[in-house]
Amino acid sequence: MYPWRRILIPTDFSTASEWSFDTAVDMAGSTGAELVILHVRGTWGSQPDKLRFPADDSLYSYVEQHELEKVRDHVRRANATIQTRLLVRKAPHAGEEISRAAKSEEIDLIVMATHARHHVAHLIIGSTTMQILHEPPTPVLAIRYGVPRRRALRRIVVPVHLRQTSTAAAELAAAIAKRDGAEVHLIIVCGDAERDAAETRVAEVERLFATVPTRAIVSGKDIDREIVRYTDSSDADALFLNAGAHPLSDLKQEIIRQVSAPVMVVPSPSS
Repeated sequence: MYPWRRILIPTDFSTASEWSFDTAVDMAGSTGAELVILHVRGTWGSQPDKLRFPADDSLYSYVEQHELEKVRDHVRRANATIQTRLLVRKAPHAGEEISRAAKSEEIDLIVMATHARHHVAHLIIGSTTMQILHEPPTPVLAIRYGVPRRRALRRIVVPVHLRQTSTAAAELAAAIAKRDGAEVHLIIVCGDAERDAAETRVAEVERLFATVPTRAIVSGKDIDREIVRYTDSSDADALFLNAGAHPLSDLKQEIIRQVSAPVMVVPSPSS
């Protein structure tokens, strides 16, 4: 899983898609990964060979190549040496095709931008992005369009839950911390009566780390609010969440909508 060897950037040619390019370049530059930019040409479900927006293949090829050149321009501006490649698929459902491409291309990380409303801070999660986040085939870094870019994962926040057994997010954070020296914060939100159990649970997760992470045990009932507040106040470069065996819970969706930092959704190796 880490270090990244191959990073996928799905694009729909929007400014939001391009917003993720710099972060993807930074991720690739730090590990020597190849960048694969993917465009899914939408087709009709009842006629999978018929494009929803009919146009000559040469027109599609032109704009897809133009998008690849945008990625390469971001690479040049970063003074990096990174392999880049264009991948084009046809499918009626972009989310499903992104997942298939991630598996067939042995992708280690998907970097996607999400959209924000113009006049409020909350996030609008597009249907394609949400589909990928619900059942990620590999770690997915979701970046809110318009927020300040993070140049590296120097500070990572990982929530811990009393009754959640998955440690995929913590394991990935531990690998990044060991290789790159990232600072990791483990946060658990609990009631006063659960504090001893919370201490025990955090101590169990701490064993995954070569260097002891920062521990934050927060008393409260509003879990999403406390996690968002802590992540934003600590100026984290990313919030890591476990994907779990089922679609994202309402709690995790609310955290993703509210937090300013990019969110890494990490599936268990067996999922």
